[in-house]
Amino acid sequence: MLILALEASTTSAKTMLFDTESGVLAVRSRRFEVDGPDSAVRDGDAIYTQMMALGRESAAGRAIDLIVLSGTWHGLTLRRADLSPVTPVMEWPYTGAQDLCARLRADQEFMWWFYERTGCMVNAIYPVFKLLHLAEGGHDLDGLLALDQSSLNFARLTGEVWTNPSLASGTGLLNAHTADWDAEVIARLGLEGVRLPELRSATDTAPLAPDAAVLLGLRPGIPVLTPGPDGGLSQVGDLATEPGDMTFSMGTSGALRFSTLHPSLSPTLSTWSYRSPVGALSGAATSGCGNCVDWAKERLFGSSTDYAEIEPLLSADKRSLPVFMPFLFGERSPGWQDQRRGGLLELQPQHSRADMYQAVLEGIVYSLYHCYKELTALNGTPRRIVLSGGVLSSPYWTQLTSDVFGAQMEVSSRQHSSVVGAVRMGLRSAGLDERHPALDDAAPRIVAPRLERREQYDEGFARYLDHYSRTLPGAGEGAR
Repeated sequence: MLILALEASTTSAKTMLFDTESGVLAVRSRRFEVDGPDSAVRDGDAIYTQMMALGRESAAGRAIDLIVLSGTWHGLTLRRADLSPVTPVMEWPYTGAQDLCARLRADQEFMWWFYERTGCMVNAIYPVFKLLHLAEGGHDLDGLLALDQSSLNFARLTGEVWTNPSLASGTGLLNAHTADWDAEVIARLGLEGVRLPELRSATDTAPLAPDAAVLLGLRPGIPVLTPGPDGGLSQVGDLATEPGDMTFSMGTSGALRFSTLHPSLSPTLSTWSYRSPVGALSGAATSGCGNCVDWAKERLFGSSTDYAEIEPLLSADKRSLPVFMPFLFGERSPGWQDQRRGGLLELQPQHSRADMYQAVLEGIVYSLYHCYKELTALNGTPRRIVLSGGVLSSPYWTQLTSDVFGAQMEVSSRQHSSVVGAVRMGLRSAGLDERHPALDDAAPRIVAPRLERREQYDEGFARYLDHYSRTLPGAGEGAR
């Protein structure tokens, strides 16, 4: 069996060609070309076309048996019945609804009601509030399809307007307990006129449409699996779907995802409850991670400097560094304040650009550790943590993460765990074992915390929390 995986991630198109007989797999990746500097708002059709072009190169006329899809949570595009665009795709970093959400968060009853029904926060990231923001701006939503990039890709590939509960759990429109579109939420927010995709199983397929087959250079009729979210598929890809398994991805954004038996809701409104393609997820995510590192590298060292050139300048022995608030793109977990802003604090004349860069790495880890403490208070200590993402390209940052968390971590041996997860779901839909020697032959590398650094990083985290509390939007003169 030959499986072709297609992914439209935050920044890149990715493909994997996997032969179940020979175990041969081939991965390709290409950054999206987008118009303008704002990747939070993208031309959904251009993203589809670029993904399909890479898919055609990967398939190269081979006899593909199954196509599987992966993409991001939280995107929104409005489409007419023929899939022509009314709006571009507003991806997860888009914060146009932040003022609207700030008003809604003033109503505690609404905030709790919404969270307990959907497992989502009142935050600009969610498509439900992007819809309300568009309506406030004068858009007539009646009769329009509300899709994300992945469900748009599936519709263009097959002609079927479908999604599955895993992808839909990140919209703010799915009931966390029934896994159906929540009619009460839809009615209370006045969104009855919006058309939502049909909910289908994560193992359902539809045949490849003729026009999409031409783009891929393949025969029409090949089964195409309903799309999954990259975060949920990473859980599947890293075989972290048993209760107590946690995946920890540090890419453009940061996310911790804890597999649970049932939806898990926080008494402090700090964590979300979504679904992976195979079960419940309790999680926390930050908007600032690798994107903050990219910002710091460019501003402090210039775009021509390679990350490897900065690595020797970093040292755990440095003390009294600045404190970095990693909210350049607003805050998701744990405070969910869209309007929170970031920056370097306690900056002193002796601090070098390497010191500032190292402070950025530390601030990101402290922010994620803050999320981790909320998650473990809710779900207990995970039995294993699987670390993945761009963090692994920096030995210093990887070790720092384990040190701050005080936890042993498995370094994922799968470079593209979300795409691997999509392939595993394809195997499952075909009635095959989702484990395969070619996907599972490498033993994970273990990173252990250095206990002698415990006091140092506890002090650093305390400094971080102090500034976190003093820079809360509306907290007075210290607010930013």
